[in-house]
Amino acid sequence: MKQVNGSKKVVFAAFSANLCIALVKFVVACFSASSAMMAEAIHSSADTLNQVLLFVGIKKAAKKADELHPFGFSGETYFWSFIVAIILFTTGAIFSIYEGINKLRHPAPVEHLPVALAILAIAIAAEAFSLRVAFKTINAERGRTRLIDYLRQTKKAELVVVFLEDIAAITGLAIALSALLIEHFTGILFFDGLASVLIGILLVVTALFIGNETKSLIIGESADPALLKKIRLLLLKEDSVSRVIQIRSLHLGAEDILLAIKAEFSEYLTVQQTCAVINGLENDIRTQFPEVSKIFIEPDIFRKR
Repeated sequence: MKQVNGSKKVVFAAFSANLCIALVKFVVACFSASSAMMAEAIHSSADTLNQVLLFVGIKKAAKKADELHPFGFSGETYFWSFIVAIILFTTGAIFSIYEGINKLRHPAPVEHLPVALAILAIAIAAEAFSLRVAFKTINAERGRTRLIDYLRQTKKAELVVVFLEDIAAITGLAIALSALLIEHFTGILFFDGLASVLIGILLVVTALFIGNETKSLIIGESADPALLKKIRLLLLKEDSVSRVIQIRSLHLGAEDILLAIKAEFSEYLTVQQTCAVINGLENDIRTQFPEVSKIFIEPDIFRKR
């Protein structure tokens, strides 16, 4: 529950920041006639919708299993994170590129520049706050793992989405701010449109990374090898287990792991004794590794191939 609350906190911080920023950006974009500002407004709107979808995913993932979905709904977070990647690509990236190309073909000066610059500065501060919340949560979990490795290995798709969206948002705002300043000081009506295209490309890269990572999670990823090694050692501590033949795992959700084990037990055990040992091992695994929620242990005889 603590892990879920941490994710909700990160998503809510991002939602609050993006909603306020999007509304203000649209107002300023209309007054300033800046394509970069309009691209940023669309970007923030897409991000706001994305946070809503992530909330939907977290809520649906908490539903109890039923007859049609016996393993539960943990994968909902992966599905909605993938939808976020699609929206980020279609709504944010494509529109930004289109708007930028249109501005490059029909250049026009940016109006009310001081207001636009002030809003961009405020937006950067708001996005920085959202990023700080996400980064703090990620740092608490990744330990000494490199950030890029954590983003590729973690099963918490919602954290990856929010973090990358915040990074893209701050980078996009910096691009827009720089472009408006350069265009103002040089008088060349080119950089505003260019900034919009660059923001679109940035969103394409972000969407592709998020989409690739969540696709892998939807297909099914194994549990952490370090975790599986600990489980193997736990099994081998049981005197009745002669050999661990095979361990297979699957992340149904970030904190919901399915475990299938094939093990060789002592030949002197009766069927009832074997069942008792298996039940004991399942309890031990669930106690030490709460994220392993579904366990199937199959007795077998090891055969060399």
